[in-house]
Amino acid sequence: MADLYELIEKRATCRAYKPDPIPDDVLNRVLEAGCKSPSCGGFQSISIIKITDPDKRKRLVDFSRGQKFVATAPVSLVFCVDYHRMRRVMTREPAPFRQQDQFKYLMMGIIDASICAQTMVLAAEAEGLGSCYNGNILNVMDQISDLMELPEQIFPVVMLTLGWPRTDRRRQPPKYPASLLVHENTYQERPDEVLYAAYRKQNRWQKLPAKPQWVESCCTVAERLHGADYAAQVRKDIKEKGYIGPYQYWFGCYYLDSPDFMTNKDYQLYFIKQGFEWLEEKEKLVL
Repeated sequence: MADLYELIEKRATCRAYKPDPIPDDVLNRVLEAGCKSPSCGGFQSISIIKITDPDKRKRLVDFSRGQKFVATAPVSLVFCVDYHRMRRVMTREPAPFRQQDQFKYLMMGIIDASICAQTMVLAAEAEGLGSCYNGNILNVMDQISDLMELPEQIFPVVMLTLGWPRTDRRRQPPKYPASLLVHENTYQERPDEVLYAAYRKQNRWQKLPAKPQWVESCCTVAERLHGADYAAQVRKDIKEKGYIGPYQYWFGCYYLDSPDFMTNKDYQLYFIKQGFEWLEEKEKLVL
């Protein structure tokens, strides 16, 4: 038991990998561990695409904001919600099937994929492997689906990159304590000063320099989303602190939309194309 808690305590995201391959027996243990994870109804409505082809790994770099470690690591796993397999089984054993037209089954599938991925993270850590979650693939879900040749009623949820860490000096960044995240019976509001103090403590290592281009980017995005007065507040806060805070950087400078990224309408059209019928606006959209 102590070993498990120690593993959780020491686990840290890895973004620097050796190019060494993962032996089949090691990788298979990790994969089998994930496939034993809990699932909604026990149906295991997921599939995992193991990407080992070098050319496809390079394409994944393009889909991941240019993060080159995705190509260096020997394998990436793309976790997908998969109701296609269930439908195939029902061609032999007919049964009522509503997974494609019920939003709750979309959510259940995402939960299944997430549980499976996190089980593999812990198994990989126990094997001495490093791992890194990647949600950037959701920005180009349609292109990822084409790359992996996903049939109808399957869609990607998250990618996990695995490999041997280049260094042993990885450190888990500070995390919010359970006393902040856990609420008993009902949601308990904390005072603003308590929330902000916890935020600053968790992100104490993130004090980014107030580079002019970052300040302007953050303020431009703030004005577009919330108006000129709010953007002025952002600018004043950065000037008074003397640095850019993590929320200001990540939401105002880094996680910016690209022309290649899918829009809300693109997602609607994508899910209709993949055979999901729970969208109320389906009849209003033109494929």
